[in-house]
Amino acid sequence: MRGKSRSEVRTKLEELIVARQAGIEVLARTTTLAEAAAMWLDRGMAADVSENTRANYERLLRVHVLPSLGPMRVPDLRSEHVEAMLDTMVEADLSASTMRLALNLTRRVLRFAMARDVVSRNVAEPVLARRGPRAERHGLTPKQARALLRAAKDDRLGNLLTISLLLGLRPGEAAGLTWKRVKLDPERPTITIAASLRRQPDGQMVLAEPKTPTSRRRLGLPPEAVTALRDQKSAQHAERAWAGDDWHNELGLVFTTEVGSPLDPSNVRRSMKNIATKAGIGHLHPHLLRHAAASLLSAAGVPIEDISDTLGHRSVTVTAEIYRHPIAPVRSGHVAAMSAIVSGGKRSRAAS
Repeated sequence: MRGKSRSEVRTKLEELIVARQAGIEVLARTTTLAEAAAMWLDRGMAADVSENTRANYERLLRVHVLPSLGPMRVPDLRSEHVEAMLDTMVEADLSASTMRLALNLTRRVLRFAMARDVVSRNVAEPVLARRGPRAERHGLTPKQARALLRAAKDDRLGNLLTISLLLGLRPGEAAGLTWKRVKLDPERPTITIAASLRRQPDGQMVLAEPKTPTSRRRLGLPPEAVTALRDQKSAQHAERAWAGDDWHNELGLVFTTEVGSPLDPSNVRRSMKNIATKAGIGHLHPHLLRHAAASLLSAAGVPIEDISDTLGHRSVTVTAEIYRHPIAPVRSGHVAAMSAIVSGGKRSRAAS
């Protein structure tokens, strides 16, 4: 053991003895956070974690955590080092959710290091997450919603926009909707959200299970949504006949390319942008259709519980945090509300 003086060497030796008595593996004291993170990615995650989630974790660590903390030895880490990492992210104007994920991953890596007797405490646990800039939520007025739906009629993916807006679907849920989950019964038309279209690390598009139980849900369809789905079925039959042997829709997707393959998210974003421009609304990302649906339902007086169920949030608290609107205590669901908004009719706030 080396040091500038006998006193320094003695102090280091005493620290090692104390660490060893506490059960810390002193031979692992040279382990860096980057090495600990690599071990956690390889051995520390649950076996049922999807490849997509694993890839997202790896990217977050590589881009946001390891540039600041990676070279440091795990036993040398202090809470202020983790706070400095978050301060750097604040200066870069990163979102609160990104900073929260970076902090959470740092905690998980250090918990893994604790379980391997590399350190005795997790210095990231007491660190508080940063607020970050509040993400802008884009709502739509009923007039804008009607203009958007009119413009969508002339676009090949217009039916996708219509369904997403009327039902508040996530982009992956809309792109992953299959015909076997669509019931166009005249008495009670519904769709069931049971999967999401996601891109794997290897680029392949697959149907994946919802991340939370509440994401799996059955939704009633307003008449306008029924019309959009029937139009989509007719359009798809025509495209299939045109494509012939080139048609491949093994997943049975409702919304596909001209040859039946899963939609590329970049093409969907491009179509949404074109439709929004035509409607005079400006930029419109597919995710914003979900926020717009929530704002329309709230403005129509739909209870926050109904909005939460429709959007598939894990709790009403999530809905209240994201969409801060006064909610009237009425007993109307999303079906009648959206139909009234789209048709331009007035909906009674005392409707049952």
